[in-house]
Amino acid sequence: MAKIAVLGLRKDRRTVVSILHDLNAVQIEPLSKDITTLLRNEREDGEYRRVSDQLLRMRALKVALPPIQVTQCQRFGSVEQLLEAARSVDVDEKVASLEREKENLLTSLRELRNHIKLVEEFSFFPDDFDVLQLSTARSYFGRVDQKNFAGFKKALEVNSQDYLLYPREGKDETKIILVTFPSFPPHALATVIQEYNVRLEPVPKLKGRAAELLQNLRNEQAETERKISDADRRLAEISSKHYVDITCIEEQLDIENRKLEVVDNLGVTSDSFALEGWIPKSTVSHLREGFDQHVKGTLLFELETEDNPPTLFDNPKRFRLFESFIRFYSLPEGREFDPTLIFGLLFPVFYGMMIGDFGYGLVILLVSRWVIRRVEGGKKNVNIMPTPLRKFALTILKPRQMVKLAKAMTPGAIIAMILGFTFNLYFGFHLNGYLFSYLNTTFGLHLPASGAIFDPITGLRKLLLVAGYIGLGMVTFGLILGILNAIREGEKKHAIGKAGWMLFGWGVVLTGLALLHHQHVNPIHHVQGIGYVGLMLGGIGLMFYGEGVRAVMELPSIISHILSYTRIVGILLASVILADVIDFIFTRALHHTLPFIVLGTIIIFIGHIFNIIIGVFEPGIQGARLIYVEFFSKFYHGNGRPFRPFGTSRRFTYDQYELKAKAKK
Repeated sequence: MAKIAVLGLRKDRRTVVSILHDLNAVQIEPLSKDITTLLRNEREDGEYRRVSDQLLRMRALKVALPPIQVTQCQRFGSVEQLLEAARSVDVDEKVASLEREKENLLTSLRELRNHIKLVEEFSFFPDDFDVLQLSTARSYFGRVDQKNFAGFKKALEVNSQDYLLYPREGKDETKIILVTFPSFPPHALATVIQEYNVRLEPVPKLKGRAAELLQNLRNEQAETERKISDADRRLAEISSKHYVDITCIEEQLDIENRKLEVVDNLGVTSDSFALEGWIPKSTVSHLREGFDQHVKGTLLFELETEDNPPTLFDNPKRFRLFESFIRFYSLPEGREFDPTLIFGLLFPVFYGMMIGDFGYGLVILLVSRWVIRRVEGGKKNVNIMPTPLRKFALTILKPRQMVKLAKAMTPGAIIAMILGFTFNLYFGFHLNGYLFSYLNTTFGLHLPASGAIFDPITGLRKLLLVAGYIGLGMVTFGLILGILNAIREGEKKHAIGKAGWMLFGWGVVLTGLALLHHQHVNPIHHVQGIGYVGLMLGGIGLMFYGEGVRAVMELPSIISHILSYTRIVGILLASVILADVIDFIFTRALHHTLPFIVLGTIIIFIGHIFNIIIGVFEPGIQGARLIYVEFFSKFYHGNGRPFRPFGTSRRFTYDQYELKAKAKK
């Protein structure tokens, strides 16, 4: 990433900003303090206001008109041409009038539907509903629970006889039409309503008996719906003529609005302008060519700076999905080592090692590919899993995030299948014996009769040693990267301190391995003991020199980080033993009566589903943790800022300038 400065004639600043926008590869930065004292900002409020006003117009029209598919793109040669195109779309009054008409009709339609529902519900009223519109009385439609109706009626009688009540009892509730006269105490009515949980609403203005009124309301509803359809038709006609133009103009106006914001914030003098920004080094030559072609005389300088650049990932295509895992932890600084490739290589290995079963790996692989196919297949609102699981999953992840997770688990599932074949584990069952027996008999091979190339139970000690070696290698690699970072940043003491951590860790590990192999480690009597103790003491000395007393106080952490990788074996064994217990219960149930066989079948089915769900989450979480905590902590700073180039992803317009390069996404 390079920091650049652009100097040019003031009359060319719009062209320069347009080139930067179409290249979509420069993150524009505020000018340096020593430059801002020599320059000033100058806003072109007139043009900015005209573009903003037309942009608001186009957005309002786009919202009001029925959308249609836009399959063409347009090019606008200048801002004036764009503004003229916007002014030519002169349909504001028609659209506004139709929108007002439609809104009034929709309000009437909602009111009619509510009236129809009320008349249908209270059609038991024997007279004309107009008699309920009394100037000296209040009329209500109401609903009360069946169990409360008798008490409610009695309470009305106790308070006053000056009311009329028309009830109709239903299965669960009683519908009532209540008319109260002025002499009925209002506070008494409120108390009774609250006590018996009565739901009242004023009777709207209705005229006619129920059957006749319903017919009139339905006729009026049909007429209102016809008028709404007519308004929609007229809006659709306007949309068919102008929606494509409005969409293209709206996109270009939005782009011009953003350009003007940049132009108005450039530093200018009476004849020149200046700007600064960050750009990928591979794109500098393309920007020079664009300036030479369209704005000769504009100068581009690469600046020497100690500022941290923004971060732009640049990884192979197959590893880009792992960039989201790095962002989740912390974005690397612009000059920092990008660990995405390492994460993409190590995470699937750790994930597969912690599953270690062919059957579980196969299920996870098939489900992962299914999720990817359903989401990326172009279908909208697809159900990628059963409803209960889908609802649970969507509370945690969006479909797009599910795809990334599925792609990350795919290589890990393949590794789990390979290890499952090696361990002779197929949902906990041992099936390789049948295959190996056939191969030995047919081809004269000498494959192990047990079917296990390596047994994780009997070979537990070897597995733990392998996990320990992995931990030692990961911690050492992380410290080496930390040393290189410290040297690059000129922090020699910090580099020496990390070297001390590495020496101390190796000294402790070599001492531990010697004890496991029953070797002598006493430095008084054996030379190798002197070497082990020398490594530990030398490491402590370097740590003390490089990082002070704090580093010495944290000595146990280096050992805990190395031993932490043995959790790979622990999670593997937990899965293997749980699968073995499930299978044992099932096989024992087969020797009993039918109810036990059915119960055993249910247990094996639910048990393995449970173990697979654990296998999806636990290895993923622990595998990521081993990289984040035990590995990244040795060299990784993070806290970077993302690279945000000035530009727009166009859909309905063409770039103003044809340039050779675009920023990498």
